[in-house]
Amino acid sequence: MAQEQAKRRSEIVSGVSNVAYDLLALLYNQLEEITAIEEYKLDAEDAGDQEVLALFDQIQQRAREDVDLLGSALSQRLA
Repeated sequence: MAQEQAKRRSEIVSGVSNVAYDLLALLYNQLEEITAIEEYKLDAEDAGDQEVLALFDQIQQRAREDVDLLGSALSQRLA
């Protein structure tokens, strides 16, 4: 109950819905993941592990697709 009231208060104070905030938080996390994967790809390259490098590329591409979806959903809710 207290958490629900706090969420409502933060939405009123910030002017941003909790759903928009959640989308923004998830978008941020996906962007952080993309950046981290770039570092992991360098490790795979240094090790000469093309299989893992390809896996990281696939995961990174899916994260980029998620960023596109999240960005669209967020912009609709902020409009």
